[in-house]
Amino acid sequence: MPGAEDAAALEAIARNADAIATVRAFAARSQALRVVLLVDRGDAEPAAMLDVAGGALELTDEHGTHAVPAETPVPAVPRELPEIRPAPSSALRADPVSGELAAPIGAIANLGGAVLGLARAFGGRSVATAEFATHDPELPMTIVARDGEPLLLAVGDGRFELPLE
Repeated sequence: MPGAEDAAALEAIARNADAIATVRAFAARSQALRVVLLVDRGDAEPAAMLDVAGGALELTDEHGTHAVPAETPVPAVPRELPEIRPAPSSALRADPVSGELAAPIGAIANLGGAVLGLARAFGGRSVATAEFATHDPELPMTIVARDGEPLLLAVGDGRFELPLE
């Protein structure tokens, strides 16, 4: 018989099943190193946070924080996401000092649009971030998106605003 902690985790998974399925699908399709999604639930409820890295997911909602192992099934299908065309890490180069980016044509725009699509899938003030590997394993590239706001790209200590679509 499952304990109270197991029951609470199962209830949290059920409450957030579509978000878990969507974040997992995004992480797999984008080949992101890490994906964090803050799901806006309106003014009456606190946001839920989903943080996935390497398949394992940490879910934080108003009832606590729960680890959701990669093999844990969820009773939902992912929400619709835009087309995602990940670029190989060797093709993504960024200089955090100069702000120079080098990538295949359209790669950064596609990744930015995909992260924005993840945030838009949940609407409201939801925020999505995704961390992608670059040619330098010490300098991953992070893209932050919220509908209606400029995309932000971070590499090392450098922070840059990307133009909207």
